[in-house]
Amino acid sequence: MKSLKLTFLAFLAICFSLSAQQLQQPLEEIPFSNKGYVLLKSGEVVEGTIRSTTSGRGINQVKMEDAHGIKHTLKAAEIQEFAVAMNGAVRLQYFSERGSSVKKLFSKDQPTAMPKDFIVFRNTSINGEKELLLQLLNPDFDTVFEVYYDPFARKTTALEGDWITWTGDKHRAYFISKQGGPLVKVKKGNYTKAFATLFGDCSHLAGLRKPKLMDMEKHILYYQNYCVFN
Repeated sequence: MKSLKLTFLAFLAICFSLSAQQLQQPLEEIPFSNKGYVLLKSGEVVEGTIRSTTSGRGINQVKMEDAHGIKHTLKAAEIQEFAVAMNGAVRLQYFSERGSSVKKLFSKDQPTAMPKDFIVFRNTSINGEKELLLQLLNPDFDTVFEVYYDPFARKTTALEGDWITWTGDKHRAYFISKQGGPLVKVKKGNYTKAFATLFGDCSHLAGLRKPKLMDMEKHILYYQNYCVFN
């Protein structure tokens, strides 16, 4: 009973501390900034001006111009990490996307943290298919889990007679990689099952009843701080 009480207190500490470690709000559109860098799988870094990106379900290609004026066309399969620098336009973009009608009405489980310096995209693959770059939502606490924005996690619905977009940053779905493993799609309807897959090897979390998607960042932080060495 004593150890169980301590575990519960530790979980509360995670819930109400480490405020900087929060899931970031994803952007529906490519960030409005032309400065950034690409880290290639070879270890080379291309830093400079972002000329364009090609997107489908994630980013497939990045065109960069480095400080010497050399232009680079880089496929997602070559890239380990792509980062877009924050600027005033991107901050305004965050506030604009956050302020849509749906988000104002349904903001309880909406990630709201904003990057300080860079928006980070990393190389990954959905269901073992073609490599692409997805936005990483937890760059400050990605030691064990990497949480990615699902760019198709959006719905269109009607509100007061007008059609609006129920955007992905309401976040009813994520892709999560555990310790570099394959992506697991996590959404509100399957979170209990996904919770067992992701956190079931931690005895402190395995017995948690009715885990909620809105608490996922707390579960990740708890696992990272108290379960990873168990």
